Amino acid sequence: MVTTRAERRLAAIMAADIVSYSRLMETDEAATLAAIKSLRAEVIDPLLNEHNGRVVKLMGDGALIEFHSVVDAVACAVAIQTRVAAHQSEAPAERRIVFRIGINLGDVVVEGDDLFGDGVNVAARLEQLCPPGGVLISGTAYDHMKGKLSLPIDFAGAQKVKNIAQPVRTYSVRMQGGKRGWSLRTRRVQRFLPMAAASLI
Repeated sequence: MVTTRAERRLAAIMAADIVSYSRLMETDEAATLAAIKSLRAEVIDPLLNEHNGRVVKLMGDGALIEFHSVVDAVACAVAIQTRVAAHQSEAPAERRIVFRIGINLGDVVVEGDDLFGDGVNVAARLEQLCPPGGVLISGTAYDHMKGKLSLPIDFAGAQKVKNIAQPVRTYSVRMQGGKRGWSLRTRRVQRFLPMAAASLI
């Protein structure tokens, strides 16, 4: 019996989701979907193209994206958060689309167009620890991009994350004009699943 060896590669992974997606959809599904599609067309997709990001999978409330460069991944994440905030500035606060973004650099398992493994899992866990509008970076990712981007970044502690044996060093990008107005919080972690309804398309 021949055993097929899994293909692996090193990748920078961005995990992103929409804050309070269920509430937004329950309040006004049509308006929420229209706002998300507008953000994708006008902000997110152009930035992914500019930074060579590849969408691995989409979920109803988020996405998993692969980059060859962690510098590109972090630059793209900061640009997304900055431009999404500007794009949504005139919307009522309760109707704004706000993202959380986690970034990790790690070894991933490749199956067709999909990616699996701890490299992906850590990014997903960091995204779910990240406060609204923020960007949370793993220590491994930070070590590779340190000094390559002019960004205010703070050490956010070593975080214990589900299914990962060792605590993960984390670093947060100071958003909103350099004011760090938020802190890490604990959220229930869910796995990334294949998209059942392509509401982000």
